[in-house]
Amino acid sequence: MLLTEPQAGSDVGSLTTTATRNPDGAFNITGSKIFITAGDQNLTENIIHPVLARIEGAPAGTKGISIFIVPKVWVNPDGTPGDTSDVVCTGIEEKMGIHGSATCSLTLGGRGKCRGLLLGEENKGMKVMFHLMNEARLGVGLQAFSMSSAAYMAALNYARERIQGKSLLAMMNPASPSVPIIQHPDVRRMLTWMKAHIDGMRSFIYYIGYCFDRVAVSKTDADRDMFQGLIEIMTPVVKSYCSDRAFEVCTQAVQVFGGYGYTREYPVEQLLRDCKITSIYEGANGIQAMYLLGRKLGMKKGACFMGLLAEMQKTIATAKTIDALSDLATKTEAGVNRLAEVAMSLGMNAMSPQVMSAFAFAQPFLDVVGDVIMAWMHLWRTVAAAPRLEKLAGSLTPDARKSAAQTNRQAAYYEGVLKTAEFYIRAVFPIAMGKMNAITDFSTAAVDMPDMALGG
Repeated sequence: MLLTEPQAGSDVGSLTTTATRNPDGAFNITGSKIFITAGDQNLTENIIHPVLARIEGAPAGTKGISIFIVPKVWVNPDGTPGDTSDVVCTGIEEKMGIHGSATCSLTLGGRGKCRGLLLGEENKGMKVMFHLMNEARLGVGLQAFSMSSAAYMAALNYARERIQGKSLLAMMNPASPSVPIIQHPDVRRMLTWMKAHIDGMRSFIYYIGYCFDRVAVSKTDADRDMFQGLIEIMTPVVKSYCSDRAFEVCTQAVQVFGGYGYTREYPVEQLLRDCKITSIYEGANGIQAMYLLGRKLGMKKGACFMGLLAEMQKTIATAKTIDALSDLATKTEAGVNRLAEVAMSLGMNAMSPQVMSAFAFAQPFLDVVGDVIMAWMHLWRTVAAAPRLEKLAGSLTPDARKSAAQTNRQAAYYEGVLKTAEFYIRAVFPIAMGKMNAITDFSTAAVDMPDMALGG
């Protein structure tokens, strides 16, 4: 989709590409676009460009934007290739990562011969764009997760094979052999942190897919509306939270590799570079956060957000019936309740004269929404895993679980689910509680600071 222009990236309404109506119903398109993924390439016989442009005389801003179909090659009535459109690649962007993606600058109508067909209604291009964009945002979250998952697996395998240093328990023995770095506590901490985020993101992405399925098969409007509301709330979180955390996972993967991770001899440096774009494109993450606070939080007078919290409470109630999970359930419940308070407080500030400061906390708010969802996902995973582990181990006592995990791969997997959830909820999630306290403390320093005081 040809959206971005040099002066109109996130501010789509500032685009200057124009469309002039022809007698045959088509339009002449004139303008320049940048950062167009696969904007020109020779992998396919033709390229179909959906182009955002403003019809001459249309209103300013986003209200006057239409979308047009511009093929690279027009097709004759008999199916043979016809004239080539006046769409010219003026450059390939040199990027930090994703070098396999032909990201181009394009000029349309430089010779006055670029024609397009209106897609949908005039001045309704943003509606069509968001239909494409919301799906793309979900895809970005999945893309980021996929890269971080690959980085985690590479780091895990490397840690199992890389021999470096003595065991901490045998440091004073000069005759003790060196061990794989997976035996070192700090490496285990990094790997567990990575696994906790990988597993949580995977379940989060699966869950929003499940919501789409429920929308498709629900027999009542109430159920359909509820799951559609969950999709609306979670879409900016999947895009933003997963892309931010995935980049951090890739960063940790490089750290596990040490100096080798910083070289191109191993794949994690590429995954780190490639992953960074996911927090930028399809709407930078700060914009996703503003979207969540400004549009999604108050949807249906807050019913959609409260519906999300209610779904979390169902899992918490189930987890409380399993003794081995009661402590994790209680800690997750405290986070869910605190998030409800934070949402109410920030939402009120967003509707007050303090609106500028409220939106300075939009990204931290999206971040803690993601943190709480991750705790919920981990708790849900334990609810599914605990009965299966108990059946394999005979009980859920620590000794029984450990013994079963040493001899049974299924038991080891389920024990990994429980231990990873314990790590996230007890060792990572408390940080989210602190972040929520920072939001309600509501410092206005970022907005109040004079521009000159920022330095430079």
